[in-house]
Amino acid sequence: PVFLLLSLTALTVIYPVFYVASTASRSLKDYLKAPYGLPGFWTLDNFRTLIDNYALGVAAKNTITVVGTSLVISLVLSSLAGYAIAKVDFPGRRFFQSSMVLVMLVPSQVLIIPIYLMLSKFELVGHLHGLVYLYAATNIPFGVFYMRATFLALPDGLLDAARIDGAGFFRMFRSVALPNALAGLATLAVLQVLGMWNELLYAFLLLPDQSDRLLTPALANIGGHFISNQPLVAAALCITAAPPLILLALSSRYLTAGVTAGFGNG
Repeated sequence: PVFLLLSLTALTVIYPVFYVASTASRSLKDYLKAPYGLPGFWTLDNFRTLIDNYALGVAAKNTITVVGTSLVISLVLSSLAGYAIAKVDFPGRRFFQSSMVLVMLVPSQVLIIPIYLMLSKFELVGHLHGLVYLYAATNIPFGVFYMRATFLALPDGLLDAARIDGAGFFRMFRSVALPNALAGLATLAVLQVLGMWNELLYAFLLLPDQSDRLLTPALANIGGHFISNQPLVAAALCITAAPPLILLALSSRYLTAGVTAGFGNG
């Protein structure tokens, strides 16, 4: 019974993915004949149309630049702050810990107007680095919360031994704490990449120029322009969903280990 239940659950995920992929691999004429059937013949013309006509190469480059830079900034600051809150006794530690949780409770929709006005004041609207600052800042609170839970699982004896050997804050962090928290750090990286990759609202709002669009917003426009061409829309969905699916498939083992190690001891 458990196997059957898990198989049915897997089917609810596999079938939509297969349907979208098969729809993307057929022509519009073939799709209209049997929308829910298998392709009469398989073709990659929809993908060629998207690549040739919608500058997906530039959009992919912008996405990698924004997501990669934001991820590095967020991981560095989150791991340092999470380690300090978890293992260093300093005045105001509980305040900083509580403030991270309180910021996470604020709905992102409430911040749209203040964030837009602030970035406009600093002339960051319409620039990729403006979105980098936003993504990094909005990911840091959860990152600090998560890395604090991960570092709490680190035995204090290891840090005490390094302290006796004369290691300072950054030496203990780099040589002792960080190597023992790699599973949690990898999990946080995957979660943040998925969140930034799929983010649409701020990417549309802060980058109105088509030449600066990220991949997900650029492909989201396909549905509005070609709503009757379902195979083309399905091809856009495949391109958007493929990197997150591949990332999840490759990192599923580390995700499980990171969540268990972090929140299991937090």
